[in-house]
Amino acid sequence: MSQSRHQLSAAGLPCCSRRSFLQWSTVAGLPVVLGNAGAVAGDVSRRDVPAGIDLESLRQDVGDGPEVLVSRAVAAGWRVVCDETVLKRPEAWQRDLAVALERNRVELSAIEAVVDFGRVTFASSSPVIRRGVMRRLERAMGRARRLRCRHLLVVPGLMPSGEPQGAVGRRVAELLGECRMRAARAGMRIVVERIERRSDQVKLAGDGDRNDA
Repeated sequence: MSQSRHQLSAAGLPCCSRRSFLQWSTVAGLPVVLGNAGAVAGDVSRRDVPAGIDLESLRQDVGDGPEVLVSRAVAAGWRVVCDETVLKRPEAWQRDLAVALERNRVELSAIEAVVDFGRVTFASSSPVIRRGVMRRLERAMGRARRLRCRHLLVVPGLMPSGEPQGAVGRRVAELLGECRMRAARAGMRIVVERIERRSDQVKLAGDGDRNDA
């Protein structure tokens, strides 16, 4: 990675290559941050989630571990890093990353918390499914705490068919509100991401015009 790219990225432009919430330069305004009551689409700016350099972009050898990668990020002037593979890594690798982040006082940009691309979850009328959402959120907050991460990605899934929009909307709002409150108590924020090219996804406040477009 060239010095000029480091300088450009350190100025606040994201380096992550993942198609999701870290690509603020291309999807700013698409997600909704539920950081306070009444937040709607358009409230998000790049400042809401700190851009971080992708740890994998700093790899020089297949054996480079978290301490080496984080040290390189710090040497390049970064205080925030991102790694889209972190939750798929072995537990030992995650522990080493947590130690490296703590030792260097570096923050992990965000992790996936409740990500449902093809299921009805937040809009479900099933208490079992809704309890499952909260269990997944609690597990994600535990991981986020260890990894010095304050932003949790949520994709609230699809809409059920054949139910009144009003009743479904109230369920979605209630469950998102509970997620938001639990995250806030843990010192974290929920970041809601839209599902690209899906017309049957959960509707959120302020989504009407975009979904009809």
